[in-house]
Amino acid sequence: MFVQPASSTKPGTPPSNGSLLPYRTDHFEGTFHRLDGARFWHFLHEHDNILRMEAATYLGRPAVEPLSPALMHRFGGEVAQKPIKQMIGHMVRQIMEARGFLLERANVRIRRHGNIFYCGSRYKHTSHT
Repeated sequence: MFVQPASSTKPGTPPSNGSLLPYRTDHFEGTFHRLDGARFWHFLHEHDNILRMEAATYLGRPAVEPLSPALMHRFGGEVAQKPIKQMIGHMVRQIMEARGFLLERANVRIRRHGNIFYCGSRYKHTSHT
């Protein structure tokens, strides 16, 4: 199922092109609807968060790693729930692939103290293959 969330009224800078990708919920459809997943999808499309994911990628780190503090600030402890973290990882993959990145390695351990993510996926840009 594809979900095209409505325009964001949440804090943060919207995507530079003013639109969001449609989210393909796949096996996260129930979680997306039950937990108002559109707010996470909007959050991940904010300009600063796109920059965070891409910077982590260029440094050879999982794209979700630098998102933890901002996610906790915006959504509180709720975001540390396993189904939400898994859905966020699923969302990040779709965003990164749409931006020209390919999955390089899944389940990369994140050791940063206080990070809500135990592991994440690392990507590489298609121009670097």
